[in-house]
Amino acid sequence: MPVRTLALAALVCATAALALGCGSSKPSAKSTLETFAAAWSKGDDAAAAAVARPTAAALRDLRANRAGLDGASANVRVVGVQQHGTTASGTLEVAWTVPKIGRLVSRTSANLRLVSGHWQVVWRPSVIDAALTTGTRRLGTVAELPRRGDVLDRDGRPLVTDRALVRIGLQREQVSGLAATANAAAKALGLDAAAVLAMLRGAGSKQFVDLLDVRPAQAARYTARLAGIAGAASVDGRAQLAPTRGFARAFLGTVGPATAEQVSKLGSTVTAASVVGQSGLEARDQKRLGGAPTRRIVVRDDGEPIRTLRQVTGRSGQDVETTLDRDVQAAAERALGSSTAPRALVAIQPSTGDVLAVADRPVDGLDRALTGQYPPGSTFKVVTTDALLAADFDAGSSVACPATLVVDGKTFKNFEGEASGATSFARDFAQSCNTAFVSLAPRLPADALPKAALAFGLGRSFTTSAPVARTRVPAGRTQVERAAAMIGQERILATPLAMAGVAATVADGRWRAPRFETGDPHSAGEPLPAARLKTLRTLMRGVVTSGTGTALASLPGEPIGKSGTAEFGGGDPPATHAWFIAARGDLAVAVLVERGRSGAEVAAPIAARFLAAAPG
Repeated sequence: MPVRTLALAALVCATAALALGCGSSKPSAKSTLETFAAAWSKGDDAAAAAVARPTAAALRDLRANRAGLDGASANVRVVGVQQHGTTASGTLEVAWTVPKIGRLVSRTSANLRLVSGHWQVVWRPSVIDAALTTGTRRLGTVAELPRRGDVLDRDGRPLVTDRALVRIGLQREQVSGLAATANAAAKALGLDAAAVLAMLRGAGSKQFVDLLDVRPAQAARYTARLAGIAGAASVDGRAQLAPTRGFARAFLGTVGPATAEQVSKLGSTVTAASVVGQSGLEARDQKRLGGAPTRRIVVRDDGEPIRTLRQVTGRSGQDVETTLDRDVQAAAERALGSSTAPRALVAIQPSTGDVLAVADRPVDGLDRALTGQYPPGSTFKVVTTDALLAADFDAGSSVACPATLVVDGKTFKNFEGEASGATSFARDFAQSCNTAFVSLAPRLPADALPKAALAFGLGRSFTTSAPVARTRVPAGRTQVERAAAMIGQERILATPLAMAGVAATVADGRWRAPRFETGDPHSAGEPLPAARLKTLRTLMRGVVTSGTGTALASLPGEPIGKSGTAEFGGGDPPATHAWFIAARGDLAVAVLVERGRSGAEVAAPIAARFLAAAPG
C-alpha cells in the first residue's frame, strides 16, 4: 500500500475508531461505505476522502459543494450495498440542512472496488448529488432580492421610492499611488482620507470604489472636484431615496448595504447583497419594507445556475403608509432652510393627532423633533393658564408685571416683551411676562401643574410606531421650584412633538396621541371645558395680534400662538432655547431653535414661514 494511503488509513483508525485495513479484520464494502458516510456527516472531509480515490478530487468536490451550500451540514446514511466480487455499488441518502433554506434530501449512488484487499470508493462528483454529472457542476444557492417597499405619505404619494442617483468614486485599476490618490479624493469630497485609503486597499483590481452617492443634479459639481485625479469616475445608479437629501431624514431614515451584523440579526430576510434600513423608519420597518428573498438550491455549471433542486419563495416588500403630508413636509423643510444651527419643526393635525411633518437641522440623523428633551419655557404658560383657570382664576383681572421678582432669594426676570405696573393678564400672556406668572404660583397647589399638563398630553404614556422621548412635569418641591415651573422651567422637559401637541389641544379642544403610521392606534384625552378653551384661544390669538407672535399677524386664518425662551445650563446669564407653538385651522406646529435668543425673534418667524407655505 502506498505511504500516503497508509497515512490516511491511520488517520481514520485513530479518529473515527473505524478500521480501514487496521489489524487482522478487513472491512467489507458496506462497512467502508458506512465509514465514508459517517465521516462526511461529521464534516470531516479529510476522513471522508481517506476511502475515496482519487483523494484530491474528493477533497476538492466535497469542500466546494459544502461551501456552495453556504456551509450546510450533511446527514448521510447508507441505504443499501450490493457486492459483486471485487466491485460493489451502494445507495446513499444525503440530507443537507442549508442555512436560511432548510433541508434537501436526495439519493445518490457510489461505486466501490477492492484494491489490494481494501475497499475504496471510486470518486465521482455524482456521489454528492446525482445531478453532478461533470466536474464543472456544483451545488449552490441563489437568493433573488425582492422589491423594497416605498414609504408613502397619508395620500399614498411616495416619500421614499426608487430614484436615480450618481455614484462618485475611483476605478481601482486606474489608481497607482494609493495614498496620494486617497488623500486627493478625500480632500475634494470632504471625506476621511484613511477611510478612502482602506477602501482602495480592500478593493479588487477591477472594482469601482464608491465614495459618495449624490442626486443627478449635484453630480457635475462633485465630478468637477475630482478632475485630474487618476481613476476618478461616476456611475449611474438607483436607490430608495426621499425627494431631497434632508427631507424628513431623521424620521424617515436611510438605507444602505447590509452589514455582517445585520445579516446575522435579520436572518433569512436579508442576504449579504441586500440593501436594508440603517436608521429611522427604514430601519424600524425593515421587515415590512424589505420583504424576504426567494432562495433556491441549484445546480451550477461553470458557475451558472442550470437547475433548481428546492425553492423557498420569498415575499416582496410592503409599502408603509405614514401620516406625513408631502406638501406640509416640504413647507417645513423650506421654513427651516439650509441653516445647520440645531433646530426642529413638528406639525400635527389636531383633529386626528396625525403627525404631518417632522423636520430637523442639521441633517445629521438626530431626531430632535421627537427625541430631544428641552425645558419648554414660556410655551408652557398655556398649561399654566389652564391650571389657573381650573382654580377659578379670572383671566380678565390685572396682574402686575415688574421687571424682576424675588422668590425665596431667587430672582426671576422677563425675557420677551416688557410690561410694568398693574396690567391685564391678557397682556401679561401676550407679552410673555414671567414675573406675572411667577407671582401667581401661590394660587396653585403643588400638583396642579402636573395634573393640568396631562390634559395636553404632557407626562402621558401612549403607544406609537416611532421612538418618542417622554415628557416630564414633576410637582414643585419648594417655593422656588413651583415658581419656576409656572414659566416652564425647573425640572420640566418636553419634546417639540409634545409642545406641538399643546397647540393642537387648544385648536381641537382635546389632546390626541400622535400618530406616525396609518396603523398607529387612536387615543385621546378628555375634552377641555368649553369656557377654559375659549379663554385659551383668545389669549393665544392676542399673542399674534399684539404680543410676541406678531411675525404671524399678517397670515390669514387667524392663527393662535405662544412664544417661549427657555433657560438651560449654569451660565451667567444662562443660555436659552427659542420656542414658538402655533395653530391655524386643523394644523398645529412647534418650532425649537437650540440656543436661540428668544422665541419672538428666532422661532416665531420660522413658524410664520411654515404656515404661509403649508397647504390648508
